Amino acid sequence: MKYFIFCALFLLHGYAFSQTAILEAYGDSVTAGLLNYTNVTHETKLTTVSTILSDLTMFKLTKDRAYLNKHEKGELAWPQLLAQHLTTTEMQFEVRNYGLSGAQSENLITEVSNAKDVAPEEPVIAFFLIGYNDLCHNINSEQTLASNYNNNLDKALEIWDKNHKGGKAYLISLADVQKIYPLLDGQVWFESSKGRYRCNESWEKLFPYCPTFSKKFKEGTLNDYLAPRVDALNNTLKELTEKWKNKSIRNQYFRIEPPLGMDFQKDHFAIDCYHLSNKGQSFVSKQIFDSVGWQ
Repeated sequence: MKYFIFCALFLLHGYAFSQTAILEAYGDSVTAGLLNYTNVTHETKLTTVSTILSDLTMFKLTKDRAYLNKHEKGELAWPQLLAQHLTTTEMQFEVRNYGLSGAQSENLITEVSNAKDVAPEEPVIAFFLIGYNDLCHNINSEQTLASNYNNNLDKALEIWDKNHKGGKAYLISLADVQKIYPLLDGQVWFESSKGRYRCNESWEKLFPYCPTFSKKFKEGTLNDYLAPRVDALNNTLKELTEKWKNKSIRNQYFRIEPPLGMDFQKDHFAIDCYHLSNKGQSFVSKQIFDSVGWQ
């Protein structure tokens, strides 16, 4: 199976044999691996929680990414795990993870612009997974949300296409975020004489990344609000993939679908009840691997 994927990725599409290929990953904190060393189903020491909260607060105040970098474990994030799935005796992968915690689609342009140069003869596969922060922080209509998302990704792909030749770009669908909340509702991730914390406290007080989502979940309107917005962004990815398939004469473009997340389990999530644990990262990497296999 791995040998078949190796051939499909490189030999059958005109790549010369190379011992090492480059795997680029672009995206937000899911790609960067924020908090992936924690698990909502495992007890986490209060001192660890305190350090995480302190560092996240300091990042918010100073914008110094050193505070976030301590909590991003690239070796446990899906790009590195995907490379392990794809590695064969004939082909190794150098992972270049450009994911930035907190990134929205507009930041993808910066990520692509700052990526290392790639020689024309170097085989490259690139993965783009972004949009969760757009969903969190954009309360415009789904049409406006999708339009902005389309423009940002289109500009980023324009830059990526010019900087690569013979590469493969994979646009990854967004998961159904709205399913996380009923799955983890009431989940206790810390309990002792010093306190008891559930995902509900994570969403509302400790890690309030998307306060609108938490509020709408309590009101019972989250699915009606969020599902069409996720669909709008995923439809945009479909349209962009087709556009670049027809437009580019330098690279190939693919969309990875269906949306990830249909079978997420509780232990797939970190203690903030939003980001992925190591098990969740492994799940995502396997989903992507299975999709890449037949592209």
